Amino acid sequence: MVVQQRTDVHRQRIIFVLTIILAVPVLAGVAVNISSASELERVLLIFLGAVALLALVLSLFQLYGYPKRSQVLLLQNDDAVMIATNALHEGYKLRFLRDILGENVSAITDEDRVRWKPLEADGFYATLHVRNVRKLILLRLCTMIFDDVFVADRHNRWEHHECSSTAEPTFCKREMPRLKSWKSST
Repeated sequence: MVVQQRTDVHRQRIIFVLTIILAVPVLAGVAVNISSASELERVLLIFLGAVALLALVLSLFQLYGYPKRSQVLLLQNDDAVMIATNALHEGYKLRFLRDILGENVSAITDEDRVRWKPLEADGFYATLHVRNVRKLILLRLCTMIFDDVFVADRHNRWEHHECSSTAEPTFCKREMPRLKSWKSST
């Protein structure tokens, strides 16, 4: 599996959009000029149109499969932090985090599953339960791995660290993610 940097993924997205922008006029030009072209020119125009159509279709597939922003919620309890993420398909990130934290990661109990079940309506799933790890270390690890890191402390104060352009955010915003199911009593 190849893990690409965020900037590489953004560059590829720009290339796909530019490919679409260039393929459409080529297809229009082929459609307009094919009737008045000679036999050799028709063959060349059909070949050019086929290449443009193939590039257009492949670029649309790549844009459709463009990964979502990976977001993580760090929800602090009394002595532990629950990690909920929207990127279950990126299990390698969670395995990496679990391997680094080692014995501080514990299994999610049935009570925890019931407690964090409402988050699933918003697309977040409780994935890891971490004990005895400093919040700053856990936050630093998550900012290196995920695009958006939301942290909630015991008093329901939220911090948002936007890390899609760099893993070293210099500031945080006081905002929470769009959660329909979040209760301040949680």
